Amino acid sequence: MIEKQSINGKEVWLKVDAHPMQRDNPNIIPREYFTATYYTEDPNGGPIHGEVVTDETGEPKLFESPVAAMSFARSRMEGENGRQR
Repeated sequence: MIEKQSINGKEVWLKVDAHPMQRDNPNIIPREYFTATYYTEDPNGGPIHGEVVTDETGEPKLFESPVAAMSFARSRMEGENGRQR
């Protein structure tokens, strides 16, 4: 899922990807995690490099819902754009 948003007056694209988890017991949840990537150019127009949201160790940050991934990515972008001023 890719969503175009305006953050601090700039257009950005936030992409959320699902990552299914293979579990020995299928009743263990969550059954999938989500990651977020943000772009400063439309990623639908070709091979554009985005910035993956990472955790404190530099690994892709995993979220339990697409809404949490999108919200965190937006908050991170708002903070980064605010620091550039």
